[in-house]
Amino acid sequence: MRRRVLILLVLVGVVAATAPMASSPVASSPLLVGRVHTRYQPTDGKVFVAIIGSDARAGNPDNVNADAIHIAGINTKTMKGGVLNFPRDSYVSIPGYGSGRINEALHAGGPELVAKTLESITGITIDYWVMVGFEDFRNIISALDGVKMDIPQDVYDPGGSGANLKAGVQHLQAEEALSYVRARKPFADGDIARTTHQADFLIAMLRKLRRQVEYSPTTLFRWTATARRYARLDLSASEMFRLGVLASQVEPEDVGNVTVPVSYGFVGAASVVFIQPEAKEIYERFAKDGSL
Repeated sequence: MRRRVLILLVLVGVVAATAPMASSPVASSPLLVGRVHTRYQPTDGKVFVAIIGSDARAGNPDNVNADAIHIAGINTKTMKGGVLNFPRDSYVSIPGYGSGRINEALHAGGPELVAKTLESITGITIDYWVMVGFEDFRNIISALDGVKMDIPQDVYDPGGSGANLKAGVQHLQAEEALSYVRARKPFADGDIARTTHQADFLIAMLRKLRRQVEYSPTTLFRWTATARRYARLDLSASEMFRLGVLASQVEPEDVGNVTVPVSYGFVGAASVVFIQPEAKEIYERFAKDGSL
């Protein structure tokens, strides 16, 4: 264990010395200075990242809607975390644009507005955002040689996502992974199940990251390079690497997966979901603890 931590610290030093830290749009972020593990305290020991999956078929443009919206949090003191999920049809107030479905915030103002919308809903300060579309999601999963997941039930969705998966542990390659995280029609609670399964997939990726870095710490360079090649993000190379080091130290079993409570309804003829008042308690706990 000591040898692995030492290698990770050396890698962080190399990146900090070679990557232009000032290139980050958030130059005042405490992530620019800090330490790994329990002494690494970017924002009172907590980091929050908005994770956005756009419905762009190619590239990661802004002039589309969001297909997946999550806040991932890590508490660097307890080394616990959480993924808080928002159904894409959640009807919310979008700062500067009135009310609408939360997925419309991406088209209205890009990933920055999605992050601001999440902040206004939850009261949680978002440190960073990461966004990926369909094509580059597939590219990322291909570069990582797939992700192992436990599928809770058979998923057959020929007219929607194209998913055709059996229940049980599956090693999902790129196309299968994309079809699974997009599937909603096979599930009784539709978009609620989909957004929860998207977070399951994120945690499965964390599990793979942790396993690979435990075996070979230099694998983290591959993950960082893959993310920077195929995703849009507002992190410098050094910050991305430090977050990767941090994430690789978190046990997947210590990452909660919570979807905000909602009810179904309509605004005019549009079908939407309304976030319920009990979500406030979840937001407060997440902001306080950095975990769920």
